[in-house]
Amino acid sequence: MRKVTLTIFILLAFIGQSRSQISGVPPKGPVSLALGGVSSSTANEWSIFNNPAGLIANEGLNALVSYQTIFNFAPFNTVAAAVNSETPWGNASFGVYRFGDELFSNQMASLGFARKIGIMSLGVKANVLQYNIDGFGKRSVFVAEMGALAQFSPQLYFGVHVYNFTQAVIAVESQEKVPTIIRLSLNYRPEETLNLFIEGEKDVETDPDLRLGLAYSLMEDLWLRTGFSTLTNRHSFGAGFSFQRFTIDYAIRANRTTGATHNFGLTFQIRD
Repeated sequence: MRKVTLTIFILLAFIGQSRSQISGVPPKGPVSLALGGVSSSTANEWSIFNNPAGLIANEGLNALVSYQTIFNFAPFNTVAAAVNSETPWGNASFGVYRFGDELFSNQMASLGFARKIGIMSLGVKANVLQYNIDGFGKRSVFVAEMGALAQFSPQLYFGVHVYNFTQAVIAVESQEKVPTIIRLSLNYRPEETLNLFIEGEKDVETDPDLRLGLAYSLMEDLWLRTGFSTLTNRHSFGAGFSFQRFTIDYAIRANRTTGATHNFGLTFQIRD
């Protein structure tokens, strides 16, 4: 019975929105999800789960936690948490996430670092990814990432992010690999309150995805976001609100046939 349930679970995951999580790709957080999945040209507290070069935007010390639910189905839930800190040498971050339940799960621990050099920010991240399948045991692999952010002008930013450039192998016997993903993105800011994003993502084994995102600051502490993914043909919406030392972010990605993906995030600025 467990094997039958596991098979159904994996089939559902691979035809649905949780494919990236089950394959070992970290969740992107509520900001990126609201922007249609755009992540390589964003720089914020969630960059430990996106382009590590974006860690350079963090100031002082902060902590965050997020919860993502897909299809309102508990085995597809994802929990993530991280701590970001400035250091004399650059910006560092430690993050963790867990996807799944006791039947099937993967979890990752990540250590990222970013440093600004001229108009560019460079980032690297080292991950330990573990798969746990009930009845089949556990397996851990090392996954490495690198990224860069460049400011071409006060209005134009460029981002590049390569996930798993080491092409880590999950199972030596079958040569099954963790996905290797390349992302290229532009962020155009015609004014301080408006961000326009375009991003191309290519998994070396799947079709490319073109994503469009928009973020608008309705007032000083309130951001509205929306985005679209051409590969999945899904729209996303979200918002972020800051008060005192807290920031609350929420995103929803629509899916008419199977239900929506919801992502809640909370950030706390521990020290300025």
